[in-house]
Amino acid sequence: MRRVLIMTLMGVLVCAAVDARRPRDRAGKIKDGVYEDKTHGFQLKLNPDWKTKIGDNDKHYRLTLSQNSWEPPPHYADAKDYTKIPRTVVYADTTSLSVSDFIDSLMSETYESKQKKEIFKEFEILNKQSGGSGMTREDLVPRQRKPMDLAGERGYFWSGKVKYRNEIATTMTSAGGRRVYGGYYGCIIGVKKDKTIILLHTICEEEFAEVVTQEALRLASSLEWAK
Repeated sequence: MRRVLIMTLMGVLVCAAVDARRPRDRAGKIKDGVYEDKTHGFQLKLNPDWKTKIGDNDKHYRLTLSQNSWEPPPHYADAKDYTKIPRTVVYADTTSLSVSDFIDSLMSETYESKQKKEIFKEFEILNKQSGGSGMTREDLVPRQRKPMDLAGERGYFWSGKVKYRNEIATTMTSAGGRRVYGGYYGCIIGVKKDKTIILLHTICEEEFAEVVTQEALRLASSLEWAK
């Protein structure tokens, strides 16, 4: 019996090692600073000042970008690591809803779906649980909704802010801490072609909203569909 268990364990370890060496099926590739999606037929021109991570092809989150050079807001001046680093995630899937209806459904208190549940995991401006155990968030306040043209299709822009209170330690070894108040800013830019919907979600500390929004709009405006 013991020998059987040992052989089974060895087999599991060998399979795990083989699987670890297997090349991952990425969502796309980056060539000359342009991300090309493998499945959904779109391209985005990337900013080299943002770090890029390509997702797996069997996931709806295709791309994650985070700003390389960032500064903490005043309330985190002595606790920089608490800063929400400007971050954009690119999501792609299919839907029968219009892009405006799809984004509005994310704000709805009553609408539920498997798609929405998945989106909330990464769209931090919508997720009340994001921010850590010391964080208390107020209700999300929508700021702007407007249509826009993207890559020859009708797009949609949404933005909002949420105030927070955070209990922080000023150093990693400090026994005590202090309470700070701040806010997150987030925007969602969406566009749909046929049944494919692409959403770009961006979040940052509210002090940097203007600059980060411009970068999100620049990224969205670089969108092209594969010919």
